[in-house]
Formats: sequence, structure tokens, C-alpha cells
Amino acid sequence: MAEDTLISALEEDARAQAGRIIEEAREAAEAALRDAGEQIAREQEARVAELEAALKGQRAAMLNAARTRASAARLAVRHSLIERALEEAGAKFSSMPKDEYRRLLTGLFFELKADWEKGRPGEAPVVFVNPADVGLFESSYTIKGDEGVKLGVVFASGDGTVRFENSIPGRLSRAKAVMVPAMNEMLFDGVFQ
Repeated sequence: MAEDTLISALEEDARAQAGRIIEEAREAAEAALRDAGEQIAREQEARVAELEAALKGQRAAMLNAARTRASAARLAVRHSLIERALEEAGAKFSSMPKDEYRRLLTGLFFELKADWEKGRPGEAPVVFVNPADVGLFESSYTIKGDEGVKLGVVFASGDGTVRFENSIPGRLSRAKAVMVPAMNEMLFDGVFQ
């Protein structure tokens, strides 16, 4: 009988040991699952952070590109309006009454004559005006019609190598560098704010 008791005690000890092993295995499995869950959570947070950073960078790039395009479009509109204003100014000169236009053309002629005599003393120029303007003023110089001359006068040397111009479009073009900032301020900065 002592053997039966010993065997029973060994079996009981084996069951207890098996129960501890199973419990330790269960605890190890739970710990492994917790560790895996924590690792998955960390990786998920890292990936979410990476995606958020990437999206933030893309959003910033898209906003900057949109701002740049909007600024370019706004600038193009401003320049277009200013160009149109300059064209309309030129058109106003061409629609002047004939007597006023004659005085304007004569004034341009005499200004250019003074510049010519200062820069090319003693040399008689050939004077070019628009064909419609031939005969609007008198001069001892040869006056010829030229379709390329608009609202003004051009003096040229006899061989055509030297040209002096005094025209409304030429003056507007030269004054544009000064006028554009002033017109920009008048049209956009003061009125539309």
C-alpha cells in the first residue's frame, strides 16, 4: 500500500507541476500578447506620425504652390489692367481734335529738333511722321510719311543709321517704369483694400 500512496503522491505532484507549467505558459502567452500589442501600438503610432508629417508637408507644398499661382494670376491681372490703361491713354491722344493734335505734334517736333541740334549739330535730318500727319506742320527739313510712326515724330540721319524719336507711345514706354508703381498703388493698394 505504501506504493499506492507513493504513486498517488507522485501523480498529485505531477498534476500540480503540470498545472504550474500550464499556468506559467498561460502567463507567458499573455505577456507575449501584451508585448506584441504594445509593439503594434508603437508601430501604429510611428506610422501615423510619419503619415501625418508627410501629409502636413504635402499640404504645405500644395498651399505654397496655390499661393504662388494666385500671386502670379493677380500680378498678371494687374499688369494687364495697367497695360490697358496705357493703351487707352494712347488712344485718347489719337482721338484729339485736329487743332489740339497739330499743337501736340508741333511741340513734339520742336522738342526733338532741339535734341537733334544738340546731338547732331549742323546735320539736317529726314523727318518721319505718320502719313496722315504729313502737312500738319511746316519745316525746312524733308518730311516723309511712315506707317511705323504713331502719334509723334522721328528724326533720322540721311543714311538712316541714327534715329531720334519723340512720340506718345515712346514716351509712355519710357515713363512706364515710373508710372507702373504709381498706377499699381492708385488702382490696387488704395482702392481695393
